[in-house]
Amino acid sequence: MALIDNILQNLFGFSKAMYTTWFYYRCERILFDAGEGISTILGNRVFGIQKVFITHGHYDHIGGVPGLVLTRNSAMGDKEKALSIYYPAGDHLVELLRDYIEKSCPNLTFSLLWHPIHTGMEIELTSYPFKKFLKTFPTRHIKGRTTLGYNLIEERKRLKKEFQGINSEDLKNIVKQKGKEYITEKYEKILLSYVGDTAPIDSSLFKGTEVLMYEASFLTDAERKFSVHSTLEEALKLAFTSQASALIVYHISSRYPKEELVKKATQIVNTVSPTFPVIMILQARKYQLNS
Repeated sequence: MALIDNILQNLFGFSKAMYTTWFYYRCERILFDAGEGISTILGNRVFGIQKVFITHGHYDHIGGVPGLVLTRNSAMGDKEKALSIYYPAGDHLVELLRDYIEKSCPNLTFSLLWHPIHTGMEIELTSYPFKKFLKTFPTRHIKGRTTLGYNLIEERKRLKKEFQGINSEDLKNIVKQKGKEYITEKYEKILLSYVGDTAPIDSSLFKGTEVLMYEASFLTDAERKFSVHSTLEEALKLAFTSQASALIVYHISSRYPKEELVKKATQIVNTVSPTFPVIMILQARKYQLNS
């Protein structure tokens, strides 16, 4: 199975601008944002979530946290498995929610851990057979406050440039003499980039990502009043410049009738003829906008 297909098949979520946004990536058991409706839609699958990564404290991105906590405390599943929630340090809305949950749910059966984080931090997910971790990067959504995006990164190995093109027998001899580590080097591959709500940002923050998840609240700049969200046109441009292998757009404004939206979005995508798949998520449904 191709890497893109594997990522897409293991990504579940729901996004409707101003109402709710959340995405569960089953492979690593992580949740990006936590808008309302998580427990209703995922049901007992919420017990698979180990870590929650919040981009910012607006209600449509954190409103599902109380339901998630209470479901894990009372439904049919492992009620002792710890849950960690990572959020931008100093986000007072998340901290208010944390205080509410701590006061209203004093007898949790599991450890609920809150982690304030900053730009450039790394959070390890797994170490075997390959190291995987999330690395935060800055976004532009709330003036004067930290908002975060997340890169899911896998540490890999490859043949050093000076040994590429050497025949297999000669490589075997080098390995016998100096070891496999001598001819290989470690590098980091971004598997998935989740940007959250933001105005356009520098594409170098997720350069070479396999799958770019970028908000597109509006289709074009003419429909946008304030520069705190992005457009489909901008998301496409950033996917090109970052050399992403696939683009997922979400957080679409509900001002657009669905049939008109898909038609117009498809036209916008076709005008730039991307070589990568472009997928739009409307609530829980995925629409591929190009062939």
